[in-house]
Amino acid sequence: MRAYDHSEKAKHEQAKQRSLEAIDLRLARHEKLTRITLILVVILAGLSLALLATQLINYSN
Repeated sequence: MRAYDHSEKAKHEQAKQRSLEAIDLRLARHEKLTRITLILVVILAGLSLALLATQLINYSN
């Protein structure tokens, strides 16, 4: 009975480990996507600010 309990516990731990690894992979993917999105938003904001500044400078002349 004891060997059976140990075997079941080992299987449960392996399943838990696989689940944690899958969660880590998903988290890494989401972090990468979030980082790329943030960089694109910052670039877009910079371009918008540059366009606004150019329009204001041209308007004032």
